[in-house]
Amino acid sequence: MLTFHGPGKTKIEDPVQGAAIPGGVSWIDAFRPGEEEIAYLERALGISVPTLDILSEIETSSRLRSDRGWLHLSIPVIHRKEGGVPALTPLGLSLSKDMLLTIRFEPLKILDEAAVNISGPGMPAGGAAALMTIIEAVVDHAADVLERAGADLDILSQEIFRANGAGVPRNRPRDDSRQLRSLLREIGRNGDLASKIEDLLLGLARMLPYVAANASYLESGVRVKLKSLQRDVESLNDYETHLTDKIQLLLDATVGLTNVDQNNIFRILTIVSVVGIPPTFFASMWGMNFKNMPEYSWAYGYEFGLAVIALSAIIPVVWFKWRGWW
Repeated sequence: MLTFHGPGKTKIEDPVQGAAIPGGVSWIDAFRPGEEEIAYLERALGISVPTLDILSEIETSSRLRSDRGWLHLSIPVIHRKEGGVPALTPLGLSLSKDMLLTIRFEPLKILDEAAVNISGPGMPAGGAAALMTIIEAVVDHAADVLERAGADLDILSQEIFRANGAGVPRNRPRDDSRQLRSLLREIGRNGDLASKIEDLLLGLARMLPYVAANASYLESGVRVKLKSLQRDVESLNDYETHLTDKIQLLLDATVGLTNVDQNNIFRILTIVSVVGIPPTFFASMWGMNFKNMPEYSWAYGYEFGLAVIALSAIIPVVWFKWRGWW
């Protein structure tokens, strides 16, 4: 589907049979273009429309290139798949002095927001102005995602580092283990989201200087906005690095708490096994049925054996208590 945007107008048309772009259009949004639409764009714009495979390549030479007055750019952007799972999808941008062509294969809310701004009153014409509006929407969306991730990490941090660990009584190890697994999943989701934001910011950090250096027709106001966007991207990169470090800290802390819980379980098992060994030894020794065992003739042999077995269990318990093991 092709959507045509310009100052003061936003409309959807299907002019694939024509040979020219409708008047007043500064931005064409191609959403999953079909063969007929691709043929129309190539005929009307005189460029080769990139495919999904080309836009998905990670080499800088593939993402940033110029051809006959057009700058062909590609950046990964975040979209929500079914079920609310964030994923990366390539966004292609082909820029000339008067026109911007975007190629995408997933629905993106950031382009819907940009379309509203471009069609508003007072919006300057030209592909560069449309590109700046889209990049501003992408940067704002990245900032919002990072802010939400930071808030989520603050909640996770309070949950992990509060006084009683995972917030579960010590006599409910199954619930404790379940909550620790839940914390690991949440930390993993935030880490995955931060890595996707990092890919997006890396693409922007490469693209903005390339546009400034190769689009000689940019006006001074657009160049000032480009510089401002570069500073925004740098600050978001620093914040994303901070979040990544915090995610690693929370991951290490959660894994450490898991190890502590496991060590507590092994410690209890060790105490039980050590306390049970001496009574088992004496009971086994005096449980033998040899005829010449002198203890059988003792008047208080049975009582003596019970006392020794009890003391052999009490002494390790007292020693472990004195050492602070429980």
